Amino acid sequence: MPMVESFVNFIMTQFVAHKALLLVIVIGMVVGLLSQMLLPAKGFGLIGTFAIGIAGCYLGNMFVKEYLTMIDNGTLKNIASGVAGAMALTVVVNIFRPGKHKDKTAYRNNT
Repeated sequence: MPMVESFVNFIMTQFVAHKALLLVIVIGMVVGLLSQMLLPAKGFGLIGTFAIGIAGCYLGNMFVKEYLTMIDNGTLKNIASGVAGAMALTVVVNIFRPGKHKDKTAYRNNT
């Protein structure tokens, strides 16, 4: 039993130590999907959308979060800065992405 207890303590200390990183990853996945819905883009697939969302959330938390003084709740501030960062990153990736312009969001036009 002491081995199981020490393993559980190890897992809990790691979770507490890296809670901010885990929140950025989870919020980044949701934010990536949200930014893909808000911006008409070429489409990146699920993995690409998650990657752009996580990177955008990280960048948004680094650069945008300080300027959101009108939001008092920390979680809402993370989500808003993540959406802003992911949308900005989506626009930049779409500008520099080679290939034909295929808007994979045709469901918006009912086609």
